[in-house]
Amino acid sequence: MEININETKKIVEVWLTNAEKNDEIIKKSLKQIYEDYKKTKYLVVVYESGNNDLFSGTKSLLLQNRDTTPMN
Repeated sequence: MEININETKKIVEVWLTNAEKNDEIIKKSLKQIYEDYKKTKYLVVVYESGNNDLFSGTKSLLLQNRDTTPMN
């Protein structure tokens, strides 16, 4: 688990590997992180590693955003 704190934006980023995202001990520690930072009004964001191809997933997302974003 990697935790990055952006004090300017009041965001806590938590990065989990494939093994960590299914670990019950990690899930319990995340609950504590949520509680601790809720008091300080920080937003906790959890990123989980995936199993799909990053290139094709990113390409699909960009194409979808292009097709649904109104042109000026």
